Amino acid sequence: MNNSESKKRLLALQKSKFLSVEIQDALRFAIKKLSDAVYHDSQIPKPVMANKRWSQAEENQLVESLLAGNSIELIAANLSRSTNSVFSRLHLLGIISINSSKAIDIKYRDVGFKEESIQIDLNRKCIECAELVGPKRLKKNPNFYRCESCQLKFETSQK
Repeated sequence: MNNSESKKRLLALQKSKFLSVEIQDALRFAIKKLSDAVYHDSQIPKPVMANKRWSQAEENQLVESLLAGNSIELIAANLSRSTNSVFSRLHLLGIISINSSKAIDIKYRDVGFKEESIQIDLNRKCIECAELVGPKRLKKNPNFYRCESCQLKFETSQK
């Protein structure tokens, strides 16, 4: 139930003649707070790239910007993303630890380390149809859990 539905229900309750004056006052207060919250939420602009996939070029720009010493907030503003999105992507790339807000020192990391340390199960089955996901698909991205056809169906159903 969203805020506007809650507000409608509270307004309907408020009109009831069976409620005490104290309860009606409490309902008026709740309706005012919901109205304030709806207004506040409508004033917060969403980043331009909200809910869009990250491209390889954006990921490269993200890492380069972080290595240049920029803050996550500045990087988010430059990439038109939220700070949570930038932090999540940095964590996914293995550059930031969740337990710390500090970046992992990349200078001492072996570039090929990440790829060599991941053990890819080439016999992974699709979570939808139980067919093999496919070794080419898994080598491209070891985080795939659906075969290509099921992934396409899933993405179309999400729209």
